[in-house]
Amino acid sequence: MSVNDFRNQILSSSEEQIVEVNQRDLIDKILARYSSKHVIYRELLQNSDDAESKSIQIKFETEPNTDKVTRIWFKNDGFHFRPEDWERLKKIAEGNPDEKKIGAFGVGFYSLFQVCENPFVSSGGQGMAFKWRGNTLYTQQGKQESTDNWTTFLFDMREPMKLEDVEEFAQFLVNSLGFTENLQEISVYFNDELVIQLSKEIQEPEFMEITPEFNRLSPQGLFHLTSVDVRDVKLSFKKLLVPEDICTGKFYPKNPTPISLKIASGNLDVRAEDEFSAKMKRITKKELPRETTIQMIYTGFEEHGNYVSPFFKDLLPYPEQGRIYIGFPTHQTTGCCSHLSARVIPTVERESIDLVDTTLAKYNSEILCLAGTLCRILYEDEMNKINRSIDTQGFGWFEEWAARALTHFTFNTTTPNEKVGKITESQFFNCSEKLPILSTTGIFPISDVRIPNPEMAEFIRTVPLVPMFIFEQCETFFKKAKLKNLIRELSFHDVLIELESREFSENEMIELLKWMISYLSKGNTVDTSEFERFKELARIKTIRYFLNPGIIPPSMDVPNDVIPYTISKTLLPQDLKKWFGWSELSLVNWARFIVNKPDLETDPTFAEKVHETLARNFKISESGKKSDKKSDKRVLRQLFERKRCIPTRSGMRIPSDAYFENVNLFPDLPTINFQRPSLNVKNLIEFFGVRKVVEMTLIIDRLTNHEDCDYMQLIKYLTSKSDDLKQNDINMLKSRRIWPKENSGSQQIQHFVISDLHIPLDLHRELGLPVIDWKVRWARNTPEEKFLIDLGIQQFPTLRKILELAAPPSDSEIRCKALRYFIINFERIYSRNYRAAEINVEFLPCLNDTHAIPLECFINPECMVMGFKVINRDLQHQVGKLGVRQHPYREELLNELWQNPPRDEINAEKIFEYLATRQSDFNRSDWNALANFDFIPIHQSNGTFFTRPCKCFFKVQDELKVFFLQIDFGDKANRFLQSCGVKDEPSSIEYAELLIKSSHKLLQLIGVEKYLKILKKIANDFSSFGNMASRIGLVSRMKKAPILVAITKESREINSEMKETNIYRLNTAKKIYINDDKIFQGIFNPLTAPEDDNLEVLYKGLGCKSLRDSVNEASIPIGSIQVTDESKKFQEIIIERASLFYFKYPKNDIKSDDEWLKKLIVREIDYIETSYTLGNANKTKKNNTSILRNNEMVSWILYITSNSTSLDISKHIARNIYKSHEWKSIFAVNTLLTASLLDLKEMGYPVDRILQQQNSVADQINTKQENGKPISNVKPISNVKPISNVKPSIDDNSIPFQSQLNQLFPGQGIYPNASTSNPNSYTNKKPINIINKDPVTITNRESVNITNRRPVTITNKGPVTITNRESVTVANIELVNITNERSINITNEKSVDIKNREPIPITSETTRTLQKFLQDTIKTFYSDPKGITNNQTNAKNVIKACSFDRGSIINHQDSIKIVHESQMNYCNIVMNLHCVNTFEGVELHIPEDSVQLSQASNASLNQFIGMLINLAAVFELAPKDVHVFYDETSNSIAFNRNSELFFNLKFYCELHDEECKNKPTINAMTYWFMMICHELSHNFIQHHNSEHEYYFLLFAEIYMPNFLEILRRCEIFY
Repeated sequence: MSVNDFRNQILSSSEEQIVEVNQRDLIDKILARYSSKHVIYRELLQNSDDAESKSIQIKFETEPNTDKVTRIWFKNDGFHFRPEDWERLKKIAEGNPDEKKIGAFGVGFYSLFQVCENPFVSSGGQGMAFKWRGNTLYTQQGKQESTDNWTTFLFDMREPMKLEDVEEFAQFLVNSLGFTENLQEISVYFNDELVIQLSKEIQEPEFMEITPEFNRLSPQGLFHLTSVDVRDVKLSFKKLLVPEDICTGKFYPKNPTPISLKIASGNLDVRAEDEFSAKMKRITKKELPRETTIQMIYTGFEEHGNYVSPFFKDLLPYPEQGRIYIGFPTHQTTGCCSHLSARVIPTVERESIDLVDTTLAKYNSEILCLAGTLCRILYEDEMNKINRSIDTQGFGWFEEWAARALTHFTFNTTTPNEKVGKITESQFFNCSEKLPILSTTGIFPISDVRIPNPEMAEFIRTVPLVPMFIFEQCETFFKKAKLKNLIRELSFHDVLIELESREFSENEMIELLKWMISYLSKGNTVDTSEFERFKELARIKTIRYFLNPGIIPPSMDVPNDVIPYTISKTLLPQDLKKWFGWSELSLVNWARFIVNKPDLETDPTFAEKVHETLARNFKISESGKKSDKKSDKRVLRQLFERKRCIPTRSGMRIPSDAYFENVNLFPDLPTINFQRPSLNVKNLIEFFGVRKVVEMTLIIDRLTNHEDCDYMQLIKYLTSKSDDLKQNDINMLKSRRIWPKENSGSQQIQHFVISDLHIPLDLHRELGLPVIDWKVRWARNTPEEKFLIDLGIQQFPTLRKILELAAPPSDSEIRCKALRYFIINFERIYSRNYRAAEINVEFLPCLNDTHAIPLECFINPECMVMGFKVINRDLQHQVGKLGVRQHPYREELLNELWQNPPRDEINAEKIFEYLATRQSDFNRSDWNALANFDFIPIHQSNGTFFTRPCKCFFKVQDELKVFFLQIDFGDKANRFLQSCGVKDEPSSIEYAELLIKSSHKLLQLIGVEKYLKILKKIANDFSSFGNMASRIGLVSRMKKAPILVAITKESREINSEMKETNIYRLNTAKKIYINDDKIFQGIFNPLTAPEDDNLEVLYKGLGCKSLRDSVNEASIPIGSIQVTDESKKFQEIIIERASLFYFKYPKNDIKSDDEWLKKLIVREIDYIETSYTLGNANKTKKNNTSILRNNEMVSWILYITSNSTSLDISKHIARNIYKSHEWKSIFAVNTLLTASLLDLKEMGYPVDRILQQQNSVADQINTKQENGKPISNVKPISNVKPISNVKPSIDDNSIPFQSQLNQLFPGQGIYPNASTSNPNSYTNKKPINIINKDPVTITNRESVNITNRRPVTITNKGPVTITNRESVTVANIELVNITNERSINITNEKSVDIKNREPIPITSETTRTLQKFLQDTIKTFYSDPKGITNNQTNAKNVIKACSFDRGSIINHQDSIKIVHESQMNYCNIVMNLHCVNTFEGVELHIPEDSVQLSQASNASLNQFIGMLINLAAVFELAPKDVHVFYDETSNSIAFNRNSELFFNLKFYCELHDEECKNKPTINAMTYWFMMICHELSHNFIQHHNSEHEYYFLLFAEIYMPNFLEILRRCEIFY
């Protein structure tokens, strides 16, 4: 049968049943949607307004002398309830069918049930009472004779509630009265005291004109705006009393200022099609009205500045957004600064507009669109008012008015639904094309107005702009308008329009050019024709140049194509060049213009100004070279050199005919006549051709031909003209022999070239140097001296000359004077030309009456011991600057030592002592060379010979002196020799060489003990540094030579007693074995190495073999192979603990893995016969243990005998699973075979999984025993102790949650097999084992009876005391183990019966339910702190219900570990903390007696807080739920105090700060994630036990996906 047929069958034949509704739950869920404050009064006020009430009274009755309200009266004077109203009141969700009324859902009245149980309604002589019977609501109705015109709602409080705050309630009533159609007065009483009397006055409407440009239809034609009217409304408080003390009835009055506002109403016609009307009726249960109204509250600009009382401020939200009123305000904002009232369809809770349902969305959107049209009409009305009044008052006032109007209707993002604002705003702009705004020239359409540009403000006058005040105040509006292309910014074309309209002033021209430069520099492009048009309109088309005042003064005449300087001075030259193509007016171009001025040749003053302008920019250097462009200067000279432009005493002359004023050799020369000629002017006119000097050829001719010339006067003249002399003239003065030499007698005057003469000083005369003839005393630092020096006269002897005078064969007196003069004047005169390496004159006096050049003598006399020259002592402190060194260089010392080594030990000691002082001069290569050079004299009986340092030693044992050479030249000399390579004593390499050459001789000479010491020294270097390998072939020779001591055993009779002694022999390495197996050594007694670790390394390195590896062993089991209890015991232990044998063992040292070990078979036999072979020797022996391969079974078998020991077994296991099996490995294996699992766990071995498997096996055994099945192959290991296995008890408070748990887990109780008759009675199917280190005290009033199917073991370090008055029955099938550090005290009045209960099955569904419950509980903890206690109990019982068998979730562990608190002190609560700061919501706490954290801790603190905030997000916790504390003295890493989580910064700094410097690591994140899991678990379990561990692991499992996601987002990886 198909599903459709099945349905039809049921509908035709089955009995009908009504669907039941839980009315109380339904009303509660409805009220949950009505969550806003004052919702009761809002609904009753709306009902009253719908009933056309004018007046309302609200009365609060309180308990005597308290502020607790027990009853509320609500009355209205509207029309009385009609029969249909009474019927509708009884029906939930049947709204008011009147299309003109707001009520739509029929649930508003039921908001009364928020505060009362049994409301009562009376109206028109009838009454209706409501009452509950169970979850069903009933009504009772009656009548009475009454003249009361009030409709009354009476409701007694379910619980007394706090009296309403008068001021807050008054604001609510004001806000509610804003858009009501009928309500005009509200009165509120506290008991009998009238505390609020609020009235509303409404004026007659005034209709507003709507221009034809407006589109008054909604986009889909559903509504049509027929008209708009405006009413003036006044709200005022006739009375307002604020309680001072409600208990005593004291009040004080307040008198808020009344408020006047306007309500604009848009009257709409509804034009819906029938289909749409039907859909609306189906949804709203009402017909669509034919007409409806939308209203907005606003104030005119005139009232804008008036004071508004806080009681009325909610009605005028400006500048904030208004709200949409559906009778009363909702949470939905309008986007603009006015409230909007409209009969839109709200959501059920009437807090927002329904834009989800397609039909309702269309209806509501159409109304919102016309709300946008209404906004536009109101805005344009404001603009019209401004336009009518704009000429009557100051323009600034109108700017404020326009800015407020524009701000009022600027739409911002609406909440909670942003579509509302978008719909309204869209229609605001689209309902009419031309949006008027106020501009700088009046009101214009926005498309004709431009956005202001501050750069153009100074020259735009006629183009309409947005006033800057309005633009800044309404920035949001203009951004939107610009995006919608409603308005544009000022453009280049607007500038052209401005230029066409008028002529610019000079200042405007400046601002225009500045803007144009800025406009172009921003990347804007202008068409060439438009740019030319711009220049033409701006009257700058003929301009080519701009003036640089630094070149041409603005006061000078300039050409007409130069822009006025008053304009160009405010602009940057580079901008004028780049954007207008103008160039700077050059000096040459200006000169071409000015040179044609007639005044240049007739007016000396004008000519002088022109020369000054030219001179300021064309300077001439002292050398006569031009500093600017040669071509420009050439042009200038060409322009002026033929112009009579030079004023002279003889009139205006051309430049080449004029002389400077100081040329006075001839009185008739035409010298220049300037008023105040500057140096630059002089340089300029000189460049033009004005002469400074008389021609030098005339002067030279006079000097050559007239011997009686006054040279001194001539020199003075030439000195005065020296700056003007040309280079050719100077060269003639330098090269001609025209300068007289001084003669001591009446000899004829001789003439020399000036460079061959010296200045006339007495010292020069004493040294016999030629000096110039000078008739008067020579004066230093005169112009004449400087002139002669420039020509080349010698001021002092040359370097070569003075050194030759100081060296032989010059006279000794002259030598002394010359040397003294040289040294004294060295820095001042000679140092810059002096090069010590280039001096080849031996002018320095040395000891022993010799002379030397600077590099061949020295200052320190100690070097004389090696034959070096030393400077005289009186000059030792003066000649360092001459290049004389303190000591010879290292190369010189080495050369001297190699060429002249010391011939005897006395001389050698002195030389070595001196060289010891120079050790720092030598480098590594020097020392290497010295180490192998024969320069150490050794005196022997047959003479003296030289040897090298590397063959000598300072200390040699007496008996070894025959092999090694010992020297001693004293401590100081020995230091030098030690650096050369002399060693304190022979090294291991020397010893090795000695052994290779003379091992037997050495052994006979020094004995075995000292020989072994030498071998140990060699072994140390051999194993530690590998120095032996550096000597090529050494190790190879050591392997071949008999240098190693070997040991064999020999029995000898000593004192009549046979004793085993060691016999020592020398042999090669390949014949000696490493003694690593005592058994093999005892069997074969081969040559073995001494038992020393370092020596064994040496022996192995030289080729000695392992004795263990060299012996071949073959074993054969003898007797019957059996499976015994002992073999099974070891078999089980090995299989069970196989993985532990490899715990922390290096993988590269493992020979066989744990799979091999698990497959190892254990069997018992009589004995094992083993054959041993070493080389050619064979031995046979009986053994007790061996591991052999079974080729038939392809397996390995461990054979044991009754005499096998655990150590013997351990040795064979270690030999087969480890590559190296030292005794420590054997002992470790022995421990694993013999120790209990608990002891192994104490040692750190991972035994938990083994214990789990044990428990699992035990459960299987129990099941088989209970079913009567035989148990085989299961035998407990006697020396293995079980771990604790105690299930947590059931708390008494779990019973009340039984119903809730049944809902969570249908069909399952908390403990389905438990007896509920006695909650303290428990029966266990598993045994109890109590192990304590402290005494166990069990106190009872009856006897204790422990019944077990197995033995019960109680092990204690202290006594066990069991005192009872009634029996304690413990019945178990398996062992339950309780381990404690401290004593356990069990006290009972009655018997204790412990029963193990069967666990409920764990499924994926129960696990998900538990996980969800845990997550919800944690959210509740940190979102509702008041409910923490109840939630803890609730969560605890739920978790117990679904996780009694913890093994199915926590790694299948049946056991529960109980750990004492003293072991877990890392989360103890730290007291006396106080908060000192808050970072990103996380509080920082420190102890009260502590100082603030240092600045150095800030980086660590910020990193830690950032990490905790990320981790808190994993658990959906807020930052305020986690805290950081810093306590140096506490060991607490973290703690949970009243569900507040605290984490110690100290441990973060110690553990993770360094690794988290850049960003958190995965190690740190994981650590603190687990710490938060740990602390969250303390919300349920205070103590550290297995329950706490269970919650801890469950939290980690639940939140691990969130944690991994956080790691991914933060990009934290391994």
